[in-house]
Amino acid sequence: MRKRWRRAVRALAAAAAVAGAVVSAGCGVRPTGVLSAGSMPVADGRASTITVYLVKGGGIRPMVRPGLPGHPYLAIAQLGVPVTSVEGRVGLYSEVRVPLEGRIVDDPSVLIVDIQEGLPHRRVKWSRVALGQIACTAAAIPGIEQVKLWSGPDPDEYGWGFVDCADFADLR
Repeated sequence: MRKRWRRAVRALAAAAAVAGAVVSAGCGVRPTGVLSAGSMPVADGRASTITVYLVKGGGIRPMVRPGLPGHPYLAIAQLGVPVTSVEGRVGLYSEVRVPLEGRIVDDPSVLIVDIQEGLPHRRVKWSRVALGQIACTAAAIPGIEQVKLWSGPDPDEYGWGFVDCADFADLR
């Protein structure tokens, strides 16, 4: 009886092994070894610096901050965030009270500055100093020649106006 039992167990084990091989071969899984996938990855993102105009004594001053690779309009977004502790200690602050974002639509030399997506799109009453901050920060971005601002001065029928850093030379 023991011999029969052992034979039956061996036969079942052999059948299970064959079935497993057939099933795994049928699903497209093939045994592999080490495969070459090319050279090692290289981190090549270089973060340049950005210039953000902040307020001190009623005027605007350029401050340099670290940038992020792939975020060319980060300086605009930085106007709506709190100043760093070092900047705050020397009396710098921002008149921009709403989160902003910059984008290019058609002409790569015209930066569209708008209220951050997801926030209510209401008209904004900008102070002259805040307008100077926005205009000069945008002008410091390479390639930008004009700045179209939501609720900017002399807005068109859609609420967009242009600002130019040259108009705020008395604040610099």
